[in-house]
Amino acid sequence: MTMYQTVSFVIAILCLATVCESFVSRPSHLLLTRQHDEGHSQCVRTKSSSSAVTFLSAVHRRKTKGGSTNKAGGGDRRRQKTNTNASAGQPRPVLTIYEDERNDEVNEKRKNIVCEHFDSCPGCVTNTNVGETDIVRSAARFFSSTSIRKNRLDVERSGEDWVVEAEEDGFYEVVVPTETSEWRTQAKLVAASKSGGQWTKEGCIFGLYQRGTHNVISIPNCKVHHPSINRAILALEKATAKTGTHAYSDEWTGGLRYVQLQVERTTGKICLTVVWNESELKETHPYLSRLTKELSKIEPDLWHSMWCHCNDGTGNNIFTRSPRNWHRLSGPEFVREPIPVGDLGWLYFSPLAFRQGNIDGFDIIANDVARAVAPGSKVCELYAGVGMLGLSALIFHHNNHEYYRDRVEGYSEPLTWIRCSDENPANPRCFSASLRSLPQKITEYPRKEEEQKTVTLGDLMKTMEAGGDYEGEAADRTGPKASYMVASAAEALKAGQALGADILIVDPPRKGLEDYVLDELCKPFNPKQPCVESSDMLTVPDHLVNWVNDVQTLIYVSCGFDALARDCEKLLSSGGGWKLESATGYILFPGSNHVETLCIFRRR
Repeated sequence: MTMYQTVSFVIAILCLATVCESFVSRPSHLLLTRQHDEGHSQCVRTKSSSSAVTFLSAVHRRKTKGGSTNKAGGGDRRRQKTNTNASAGQPRPVLTIYEDERNDEVNEKRKNIVCEHFDSCPGCVTNTNVGETDIVRSAARFFSSTSIRKNRLDVERSGEDWVVEAEEDGFYEVVVPTETSEWRTQAKLVAASKSGGQWTKEGCIFGLYQRGTHNVISIPNCKVHHPSINRAILALEKATAKTGTHAYSDEWTGGLRYVQLQVERTTGKICLTVVWNESELKETHPYLSRLTKELSKIEPDLWHSMWCHCNDGTGNNIFTRSPRNWHRLSGPEFVREPIPVGDLGWLYFSPLAFRQGNIDGFDIIANDVARAVAPGSKVCELYAGVGMLGLSALIFHHNNHEYYRDRVEGYSEPLTWIRCSDENPANPRCFSASLRSLPQKITEYPRKEEEQKTVTLGDLMKTMEAGGDYEGEAADRTGPKASYMVASAAEALKAGQALGADILIVDPPRKGLEDYVLDELCKPFNPKQPCVESSDMLTVPDHLVNWVNDVQTLIYVSCGFDALARDCEKLLSSGGGWKLESATGYILFPGSNHVETLCIFRRR
């Protein structure tokens, strides 16, 4: 063997060893489910001294998303199935590496945002290397720290030392789930006078506050906005100029304060909410009606629906808490979005419900959450919003069960049940609409009973005003496999929502978990507490109950890293028996100094 052949042989062996190490180091919650995704290419990650950034396949993602990017109404009614293994009803692979990953020129473009507004706009803090921001580096160092490593399952299983010299050990994986442009499908923008602070009827501009000021920076050609949003902004500028609509100012009453623009991806149409500086809808006339008529003339095919929210309060809060301030002017109540696994069902969003600004990216997170849920589990979801994560897991495991039940013995049983909760009283209507869109065998939804007691938007408003919690109505309107409770996370636990649950999913706001929820999770497992699924079946006083005693897996989706770090340290240092299995960062808002993190904790 020549010297050249010897060197080549050694290099080949080293490369093979690296690939093998990468494979065995992948998080087990991904390995256990993805090994059954026949025909799908797998993403193999190399473990290194720093966290690598993975770009997902834009080509594959577009195949599963209907809708128009340039013209409203031009897309398919809903997304297509992937052509690979379509008969299985399997979701697309979540961590498929970008097809041109080895092409440095292509990837360099995908890391950058070319936008004319970058120098003046406060919306983005970087337009290069979107996956390497300060918050991402801080997160990678945090999960590589000694205090976290000694409570990580990968370190425990491998027998590695807790202390390492490297600041980052490669545990924290970073994913850019969407393209870096045109990803924003929801925007909230400030309305301002074209000529500044003086009263004028020459129309409005729409943009963001300059940092530290109330000066509005116009961003009509923002590159991260979905094209339909930029079309809507242009139409608003023209319509406000034509009708003489003026922007709000402290110097006078009335006026347009903000606009919220939500894209329905399957049609490219816009759900528009205008925020008007009045206490009642009648005070907006005739200005509001003139504006909406002109908008319909300028862009007749763009609008999904139009809403007005009356807000005459002081401060920068865009929306008030009063349901009486919401008024639907035209169009359907809900924007529909496909449930992001398989090809069944819809999610429903009204402007009163929370929706992610990058729903394409959150689809990827929902897929990963579904894969982290074990087959046959009983699932409790707190901070559930419209139930996107819980419903995605329910459908994912139903699809797997339907496909594999005659092929792999004991693999992928459907979920036993999901219980969702959130304190927004507008959510049960969205959740129930989603259940109605699904086959009854998945949800066991009582359709006939529900039809007999339809709840209108007016009924919802009356309940909210009276301080009702809709708990009874939600329980009546949802079947035994999927239920919804209107309650804070702490109230939901005290009501027994997590009793009997194997898995707890939490997606709290930026401030993190409520203290009560965190305290319950930090309690040690009580082997003497009976495993029951209802608080009515408990024989011990409430103050002695561990309301999450049966939970063995905690799936934590974080939108605020500082709060996650605090909660993570408290969980791992408590007597609750928690160990960290995996941590994945998602650049959900490319250009910002923000990272969404998915952590999987297992109870030992």
